[in-house]
Amino acid sequence: MTPRVDPKIQSGSTRKTLVQNLVAYAIAAAIVCYAARGVSLTQVLDATSHATLWIFIVASLGGFLCWFIGESVLYSRLFSYFHEPSGVTELLPTMAAVYFLQIVNSYVASGAFVLFLHARKRVPWIMAGCTLLFQAYLDAMLLAALALIAMVLVPTSPIRLGLGYATGALVAGCLIASFFLLWGARFPIGNWLRWIYDLPSMKSFRIARPSQYFKLLGVRLLIVLGAGFALYGQFVSFHIGISLAQTLALTPFIVAIGNSALSPGGIGTTQLVFTLAFARFASKDALFALSLAVTVFNFIVRIPMGLAMGAPLAEEAVEVESGFTPKYRIG
Repeated sequence: MTPRVDPKIQSGSTRKTLVQNLVAYAIAAAIVCYAARGVSLTQVLDATSHATLWIFIVASLGGFLCWFIGESVLYSRLFSYFHEPSGVTELLPTMAAVYFLQIVNSYVASGAFVLFLHARKRVPWIMAGCTLLFQAYLDAMLLAALALIAMVLVPTSPIRLGLGYATGALVAGCLIASFFLLWGARFPIGNWLRWIYDLPSMKSFRIARPSQYFKLLGVRLLIVLGAGFALYGQFVSFHIGISLAQTLALTPFIVAIGNSALSPGGIGTTQLVFTLAFARFASKDALFALSLAVTVFNFIVRIPMGLAMGAPLAEEAVEVESGFTPKYRIG
């Protein structure tokens, strides 16, 4: 019989999630206010009214499809490599749930993938989480490498300020890769490094082959490049004079910060990144107006996903959290 969750525990989990969401949105609103300093509503409306709407829609929709389709392929390969075969079509409902939940609770959104692996592929909870951690690790290495390449090819890019962070992330990533690929299994049984290597939950790190590294990195690279071209199209639509080279050079930073779990749906982080990273290329009012347009578009395309999923989506979010508290299950 499928275990059920104690209604009191479920209610408490729901209240906790609500409080977390309210705090996250409050922080996001504070960041938006900080980013909007010195920008009036009139300036924002004026910049928006002069934008070429159809270019913005085409660029934004293209970027969204690049992310949605690309990540569907990416995670289907990730899960197939380390667990059971997972088709892109099979993964689409979960992807829709993830993309909607990202504007509600970024942490629960990632949990939808964990739930997919646990419920569909019978993967233990912690092992499923470590599989997602493996992809996050690859993403960090790729963005760090792209940032360093951008610094060399576009030396005037503001991304040069992150030289130390990018170098550190890439070096750490290479050490982790060498540990699992080359020398982790050589430690004697009982050594703490060997203990980490042999953890069942670290299966994806342990069995990943170089060819799988490159394939997963390749898919993510195409997604990031697509995001860069979409971003350039958005700049063009708002008549912001920045070159494609400068846009692509800053794309790794935009992807790393704008899509982080720091705020729901990128609210706040998007505004802060746009107004700071591109400050030398355009006026603050134009950049802030564009950032708001990007956030609004993001909500417009993702909210219908949640409406289509309906009640199962809410139940899925609660099940993700309750799945990590088995001691409270009854039945």
